[in-house]
Amino acid sequence: MMASMKPEEMHKSIDKAAEAAQPMVERVVSSAHAGVDKLSGLLSGASEQFSNRSAQMNDTYQQLADSGREYVRNKPGTAVAIALGAGYILAKLLGGSRRRDY
Repeated sequence: MMASMKPEEMHKSIDKAAEAAQPMVERVVSSAHAGVDKLSGLLSGASEQFSNRSAQMNDTYQQLADSGREYVRNKPGTAVAIALGAGYILAKLLGGSRRRDY
């Protein structure tokens, strides 16, 4: 069928097909832009939340570190005893029940 068509007719057919496809292409482009905008908004919000949580965790860490240092300054003996007890418990928990056969 195409072999019997003249070049002018072929160009007209191509132009008609392009014109018919144009609204669909515009809808696809519009949807793609809307999707990118939505994704960008979601990522921006997630990034902001992560930044806020990170700042909160940093503040909490600083407060705990400061209170820990203050406790050690005020009660060094108790702090050493707690550290020894915690070390002993961790050694037992992490060491398992190894038997040493000599």
